[in-house]
Amino acid sequence: MRSLPLSQFLIGVFALLILLTSASQYGGVSEYGAGFMPTILSALLLAFTVLDGFIQFRQQPRKIKFSSMEVRALLVVTVSIGLFTYLISYLGFLICAALMLFVLMSLRNSKKLVMNAIFAVVASGVIYYVFGHLLMVALPEGIWS
Repeated sequence: MRSLPLSQFLIGVFALLILLTSASQYGGVSEYGAGFMPTILSALLLAFTVLDGFIQFRQQPRKIKFSSMEVRALLVVTVSIGLFTYLISYLGFLICAALMLFVLMSLRNSKKLVMNAIFAVVASGVIYYVFGHLLMVALPEGIWS
């Protein structure tokens, strides 16, 4: 599946919103705190998204037609991120991150569901450990509290 030209735009808008919010509401990179990592990560995401969009624009022919598989994939990604943000306070970070990673990985590789599930659980556990314990970010615990 090729990436949608629209996907760079949506990811770019998301990165720009996070960058502006973390810089204005949380102080950005001027001080180490809640806005430090989101500012850096969203700036990198925005820069790489613009670069990716530019490269794709130069390489693709001007006639663009969306397949039903691409539209479905974009809808699944949008719904999974929306459900992640809605359910994270109820279920907690570990469960929501594992479910979201599993769904998104299964979208790309639907033949290896067991491997996707194992990787989703391990990756969400590592992310939780790094951000929750090493970086001391208060992640929602949900049903684990």
